[in-house]
Amino acid sequence: MSALFRSFERNHYGRDWVVGDIHGCFYMLDRLLDRAGFDRHCDRLFSLGDLIDRGPDSERALAYLDEPWFHAIRGNHEQMLLDSVRHGGDLQRLWQVNGGEWFAELSPWHQETFTAYCSALPLAAEVELHDGRRAGLAHADVPDDWADVVDGLTGDTVTPELANRLLWQRERATEIERRDRGLLWRRRRRPIVVHGIDLVLFGHTPMSAPTRCENTRWLDTGAFMGRRLTVAELALDGCVWSLASDLDHCSDQWRCVVSDRRR
Repeated sequence: MSALFRSFERNHYGRDWVVGDIHGCFYMLDRLLDRAGFDRHCDRLFSLGDLIDRGPDSERALAYLDEPWFHAIRGNHEQMLLDSVRHGGDLQRLWQVNGGEWFAELSPWHQETFTAYCSALPLAAEVELHDGRRAGLAHADVPDDWADVVDGLTGDTVTPELANRLLWQRERATEIERRDRGLLWRRRRRPIVVHGIDLVLFGHTPMSAPTRCENTRWLDTGAFMGRRLTVAELALDGCVWSLASDLDHCSDQWRCVVSDRRR
């Protein structure tokens, strides 16, 4: 299996969970896992990327990545770290203004370790669910057929077009927001459903609440913006928990966007 793509067999001993963009807010994740009943002895937690930057505790990502129950894919902020270290210059300045200034305060050993860990993160992953169905994990967006993700990541390199879509694009997220607001009556609609996979979970684009639309789920709820951090059970009808930045208020509701809304 390529280092750019990982496949996980079903968890025979516990439950699987997915967390949206953490962005250094690990103090929120600690509390949220306790509230949701996460069992570190038998459960697994999958991250949709953007572990670092903007929040107060980016350096704690290393401790989580060392845990046997924690698995992450690469987000655009991990990619900015890699680009900054490899190329410097404008790419370094771009990362710094997007929350990467904490990295310069680390020791050289910690910088090298962070770089190695981020470099090892796959660009997408697939997890077998308890019922035998499959869930895909991607940070930003994917092609309309999941097979294009798998095929595009099976080698040691990835095309710039696919990498850009996986790490940066917001086409599906923008479409969902427009549908929720009823703004598509004059526009051609972009498909939401991802073919060839039962479920796909995304981060990257902050939503007002954890969102369901067709076979996609969206878990970035703006933790670093003083809003919420979200964890969901990895299942077609999995429960969801969103913890507010005050570490007190926790909601358990999905925002459901009807895919064929019309005006």
